[in-house]
Amino acid sequence: MGGAGAIGSVIVRDLLSSDSVEEVVIGEIDKDRSLRLIQSINDGRLSFKHIDVRRVDLLTEEMKKYDVTINSTWFEYNLEVTKAAINAKARLIDLGGLYYMTLKQLELDEDARKAEASILIGCGEDPGISNIMVRYVSDRLDEVDSVLIRDGDRDLKPPQRITFKFSVKTMMNEWTRNAVIFRDGRYEEVPPLSGIEEFEFPEPVGRVKVCFSLHSELATIPRYIGKGLRYVDFKINYDFDMIDILKKFGFFSDQHITIDNLEISIKDLTTHILRRCMFDPSRDTIDDAACIFTKIIGKKDGRDIIYSMYALSTSKKEWNTPASSYLTGVPASIAAQMMVKEEIKFYGVKPPETCIPTEKFLENLSRKNIIIGERIEKKW
Repeated sequence: MGGAGAIGSVIVRDLLSSDSVEEVVIGEIDKDRSLRLIQSINDGRLSFKHIDVRRVDLLTEEMKKYDVTINSTWFEYNLEVTKAAINAKARLIDLGGLYYMTLKQLELDEDARKAEASILIGCGEDPGISNIMVRYVSDRLDEVDSVLIRDGDRDLKPPQRITFKFSVKTMMNEWTRNAVIFRDGRYEEVPPLSGIEEFEFPEPVGRVKVCFSLHSELATIPRYIGKGLRYVDFKINYDFDMIDILKKFGFFSDQHITIDNLEISIKDLTTHILRRCMFDPSRDTIDDAACIFTKIIGKKDGRDIIYSMYALSTSKKEWNTPASSYLTGVPASIAAQMMVKEEIKFYGVKPPETCIPTEKFLENLSRKNIIIGERIEKKW
C-alpha cells in the first residue's frame, strides 16, 4: 500500500527482484502514478488496485487475499491499517509510527494475538535496521547500559534543486514536536532540534551535525532490550540552516490564517508548499549516501564494551533512488519474504527487535549491497 511512493516503489522493485515472489499488487489511491511505475518496471507479476486505507471495512476484505501486506503510506494511517489486518487475520508490515502511533499500535498486541494476526511494526531503516542492530549487539553483551542511535545522510553531488527525500509531513512533526529520550529508567521530553552534536559516520557520509528527533525506537527498545538498560536516544541530521530560516519567519506556527475563504494553519500551509520539493524520480537525479549507526555501551565478562554497528548505502542509480529510501524500502521487502517463508513467525503486534532472526536478516541486507560494519572497543 502506497506502493508508488518514494519508499513504496523501492519495496515493489526489490520484491520483484526475487524469483520466488509470484505477484505484487500496488494498492494506491493515485492510479496515474501507479500506472507510470508499472510501465517503467514492465514486469507481468505487477498490477494495480485502487485502495483507500481509510476504509477499514474494504481494506480488511482486500488483505485476506494476500500472503503479506506492506503499509508504506503515511504513518497517521497505521492504526486503521493495523485494525484491518487484525480483522483479516493477516500478516502486515509497516515502516514506523513516529513514537506515539507506535504506542497506540502496541496496545493492540493482545487483540492481534487472539486473532492470530502478525503485525510487524517499524521495519524500515530507522525504525527497523536500527532495532535489529541493537538486538544483535545486546544479545552478545551481559549488560547493556546505553544505546545511541544516529542517522546521517550526505549528498555526494549537489542536487539540481532543493529536495526532500522522505515525507515532508513526517519531517514537520520531527521539527516541531518534542523528542523523547530514555534516561535512568524514565522517559523524558526534550525540545525538537536540540542536543546538536557533530557525529562521525563512516565515509562517504563522514562528519555531520545531528540532533534529537522524535522516533519510534524509543517506544520499543527500552521496553524489550532489558539487561539493565538505562539510556536510549536518537539523533538525525537535517539542513539546520534552512530549518532555522523557516522557524524565524514563523512558518512552523499553529496559528490559523484564511486564504480565499479557506482556513488553514501556517504549519500545514508550509507543509503543503514544501511537498512540492519532494524528490521525484521522473525529473530528479540523485547521488547520495546514508548511514544508520548504533553505539551500544555495556559489559561482557566483566569488561566495559563499546560495540558500534552500522548499515551504509549509496543511492541505487539504476532505480534513481536516494540512499535513505533504499535503506528504508529493502528491509520491508526482506521481512515480507521471510514472513512468507515462516522465517519470521509470531502472532501479535511486534517491533523488529522482538521477532526477527538478527543474523539472517543482516545477511540478507548484505546481499543487497548494503554495507554492514562492526567495531568493538574494550576497556579494562
